[in-house]
Parts: sequence; C-alpha cells; structure tokens
Amino acid sequence: MALPKIGITMGDPTGIGPEIIVKALSKEDLFRICRPIIFGDPAVLLQAIQREALPIQIVGTDKVPEEGYEPGKIFLMASSQLEIRTLVPGKPDRMCGQAMVKAVEKAVGWIEKGHLNALTTCPINKQAIHEAGYAFSGHTELLGHLAGVKKVAMMFIGSRWRIVFVTTHLAIQEVPKHITHDRILNILQLTRDGLKRYFGVDQPRIAILGLNPHCGEEGLLGKEEREVILPAIEEATRFDLDVEGPFPADSFFQLSKPHPFDAVVAMYHDQGLIPIKMLDFQESVNFTLGLPFVRTSVGHGTAYDIVGKSQADPTNLIHAIVTAAHLSTLQREI
Repeated sequence: MALPKIGITMGDPTGIGPEIIVKALSKEDLFRICRPIIFGDPAVLLQAIQREALPIQIVGTDKVPEEGYEPGKIFLMASSQLEIRTLVPGKPDRMCGQAMVKAVEKAVGWIEKGHLNALTTCPINKQAIHEAGYAFSGHTELLGHLAGVKKVAMMFIGSRWRIVFVTTHLAIQEVPKHITHDRILNILQLTRDGLKRYFGVDQPRIAILGLNPHCGEEGLLGKEEREVILPAIEEATRFDLDVEGPFPADSFFQLSKPHPFDAVVAMYHDQGLIPIKMLDFQESVNFTLGLPFVRTSVGHGTAYDIVGKSQADPTNLIHAIVTAAHLSTLQREI
C-alpha cells in the first residue's frame, strides 16, 4: 500500500517553521510513514538547512511526485520568492504574511486535485496575514474559506483528551457574544461527525464545559449556561447526540478520574488548551473538523524568541505529520 502524501506548509518565514521542517525531514523514520512535500520559500528553507548544517538537498518541483521520497532530500513546491536579506527573525512583514497564505492556498489546490492525502501546517503570524490583506483570524478560518465550507472547528488531540472549541482566537471580552445556541449546536455536530469519520467512534459521548465559574451558580455568576448552553444541549439530544454537561472547567480535567468521554467541548481558547498542553505540550496536535480533507498542525506558535538559535524542537511537527498520515488512512464515510 502506497504511503500517504502529506503537504507541509512552511508557515511564518521569520518563525521556527523552516527550522523544524528541515529537522523533522532529516529523520529517516518519517519517510517510513508518509511521502512529505513542502510548500514554501526556497531561499528561506535553504537558509534553515545551512544554519543547522544538515545534509539535506532541496529538490524543486512543479508537481507532486509519486516516487523519490527519501531522507536527505526535500521536495519543495515554491509558493513565494522572498528576498532573504530583508527578513528579520521574529519580525514578519506584509510580504511574509502574503507568503504564509500563498503556501496554504497552493497546498489546498493540490489536495483538491487529488494529488495529496492530507495537509500539515506550521505556525503563522495572524497580524502579518492581516497586514497582507487577508481577513482571517487563523488557519482554521482560512482553510474553511479555501475549502468552501461554512462550518469548521478546531480540535486538539492529546494522549488523554480530544478537545474542541466553540470559540478560538478572540479577546476574552468578545467570547460571550460568540457563544450562541446555533454555534454550540454546530460544534457538537462537527465533533460527533469527526469522531465517527476519523476515529471510528460509532456512538460518540461528548462532554461540554460551562463558560462561567461553577457554571454560573444558577445565574449568580453568569447566565450563559442557563440561557444558551443548556438549551443547546437539550436540542442536541433531540438530534441523537450523546452530550453531557455543562461541567465546571476547573474540576473537569482530573488525571486521577476515569474519563468516559470521546471528546470535550470547551467554550474558549485557553479553557481547553491549558489542560491539554500541560499534559501533552510536545504531543498534542491541532486537527480541523469540517474540512473535506485531513489537516493537522503543530500545537505551538512561531516561537520568535528562539528563531535562529538552533533550539527549536521538531517533535510536535513530527507528531502532527504522523497524525495527518494516520487519519488520512482511517477516514471513512458516515
């Protein structure tokens, strides 16, 4: 059986994406699992190889090769031509923002043509892509737009929990207004369908967290649970979703307690990411629900403080690539 072909986008040219890519693809084990091809900038990737003194050759290509994947050789499909001398580590400009998006656009195009089995993305800078004229709050929203789907969600996969988010990259003060009945119901449906399609769970059990301390204390500490979350759960059960909650977030994530749920729905970014990253910082992988293809990403950011210092660890990227390859082979119709 042919190994899955995984497109890998380079992310922010001034972040650690280029470094972790060349380190990851210098390891022989990865090539036993998939056929990787990079979408990014040739000069930036070459600089990362030279900086790390790795015995790797870049092979430019204008199509996705069927054969020839091996350690020490990186197939690269150029999506930008940046002037390397103008780049400052940790300081992406408008051209960098454009390069980040172009890499994703090109990779998605090849997935839609049927030449790639899955996509793994390295971290981007949201401010830079805004300056380049793209009004997306992150990869998830950009990918939903490119794929032409209106309903997408971010799932983090760890060793103990799969956590899905009702809201993602929003200021805390903006979160309550985006927690709506319809949004919660959509997230629950995406979670159920994703668990069935990619994880082989025929009857998913889903836990949902509250927004406020102690789930609002009957309205004393907030009304979202009573007015929005509980009615959405009640409607979800009428659609044959097995949902329990809302649970107080401060007491839900107990390592000593049996965990009977297949996924957990969190209300906002840090509520779900703090526990999963505390337990699985290197291993947790970002997976997008609702797309017509498999997309994973690293669970960390651009790490500007260590760019160019040979300190970036490719472990999380390797996990993301392996997860993409694995899920692409497990996908089934529901």
